[in-house]
Amino acid sequence: MSDTISFRQQDGIATLSFDNPLRRNALGSAELEAIEKALGALDDATRVLLITSSDDRVFCAGADLNQILDGSLDGDRFQSVTNQIAGLSIPTIAVLTGNVFGGGAELALSCDFRLGREGIVMRIPAAAIGLCYPVVGIERLTSRLGLSLARRLLVAAETFSADDMLALGLVDRILPAAQLRAEAASYAESLLGLAPMAVTTMLTIIRQLEEGALDRKAAVALANACSESQDVQEGILAQREKRAANFKNR
Repeated sequence: MSDTISFRQQDGIATLSFDNPLRRNALGSAELEAIEKALGALDDATRVLLITSSDDRVFCAGADLNQILDGSLDGDRFQSVTNQIAGLSIPTIAVLTGNVFGGGAELALSCDFRLGREGIVMRIPAAAIGLCYPVVGIERLTSRLGLSLARRLLVAAETFSADDMLALGLVDRILPAAQLRAEAASYAESLLGLAPMAVTTMLTIIRQLEEGALDRKAAVALANACSESQDVQEGILAQREKRAANFKNR
């Protein structure tokens, strides 16, 4: 993939990893291009995406500020990638192995689920260095977090501890470092056991609601198609027979 981004797909789970600890996993043009290539390479058999880091100190520092300053990278380019992550039709899990800064926070919050390790912090320091965070990012953070928490994260540039993050819903679970990766893998496996049509349908509806753009007629049609699918019959039968369901996504 690249020297600073790794990507693999195996047994229904894709893993995208940031591997540039010397730059605190800051994402420049090359890294963003590699991420886009990885997202474009997701195959039909992949049903969950894990986004993580090989560094236990920093998950991601967001956009590369050196490239922002020299004009070779702008916020719109970064937003394009977070938009693609937020718009995926499969569940996404951010595995926060280390501290989360700047656009790295938005990238994590673009995922459906977030698991973090004990002792990490999250901060978006845009206001502290004189930057206005990109408008699309402000929209996403406000819709996902609400106005009050978005103000604290963006306007006040507060630093949130792991305990804060859990209490405020910025992460779903906080785990010891020794357990984090295994628990993330186990969570991804649990998602694989669910009916893919039901998962995709509900993700689509939830994302439309987040954006304030629910197409109710289309959402009802999706829900009805899901309820009438072969997977529903298989799921009910599997529960009666006390066995794992063999869902076909149809």
